[in-house]
Amino acid sequence: METTKRIGDSRPGGRTARTRSLVLGAAVELLAEIGYDQFSIELVAERAGVHKTTVYRRWPTKVDLIADATRERSRNHVPVPDTGTLAGDLRALARSVAANLRSPAVHRMTSNIITASSASPDLANGTSEFWAERLTLMRVIVERANARGEITGSPDPNLIIEAVVGALYLRLLFTGEPIDNRTADAIADLIADGATRIEEPTQPELHRLEPSRRHTPADTHPASEQLT
Repeated sequence: METTKRIGDSRPGGRTARTRSLVLGAAVELLAEIGYDQFSIELVAERAGVHKTTVYRRWPTKVDLIADATRERSRNHVPVPDTGTLAGDLRALARSVAANLRSPAVHRMTSNIITASSASPDLANGTSEFWAERLTLMRVIVERANARGEITGSPDPNLIIEAVVGALYLRLLFTGEPIDNRTADAIADLIADGATRIEEPTQPELHRLEPSRRHTPADTHPASEQLT
C-alpha cells in the first residue's frame, strides 16, 4: 500500500536524531507556553540550541513543525496496543491517551491548537491530517478483534476508536472531570462491551388466529361434555 511521505517523516540517527528530538521537544514546549500566534521557528531554534537554518531546512513552515511534533509525541506516548483482546487493547489505548493528556504541556498545547485552528486554515488542515493518520493507525485494533470473532456485526473501526479517545478529550477540554486510569478503564470497558455484546434473538411475534379459528369456551370441554 502506498503511503504519502510527509515532512519530518524520516527517522535519522546519531547527531541528526538528537537535533530532531531537541527541536520537536522545544516545539511542544513553546506551543504550550506561548500559543500558536507567537510561535515561530526562530524561537524553537533558540530553545533547542540550534541554528534556525537547521530547522527551516527540515520544516519549512511552523505548521509543518507543529504537525511533526504532535505526531512524534503521539508515537512515543500513545503507541498502538496489541494485548490479544479488544477490551485489553481499548483499555491500553485509553490509559495511554489519558496519561498523555494529563501532561500540563500537552493540555495547554491541545487547547492552543484548537483555539488557533478556527483562525488558521493551514493549522486546521494539519490537525485534520494528524487525526486521520492516527485513526488509520489505530483502526487495526478493531480489525484484529473482528478477525478474532470478538465483534458483533460490522461496526466502523473509526467510530469505536473515536468513542474512546473523544470521551477523554471531552473531559480535558470541556467538563474538567478526571481522566485517571479508573476513568480510562471505565470508558474502554463500556465501548468494548457494546462492540462485543451478542444480541439476543428476538422472539417471533405470535400470529393471531383469524376470528373463525379462535377457540370458544365450548372448545375447552371434551366432546362428550358438549353433548346434551
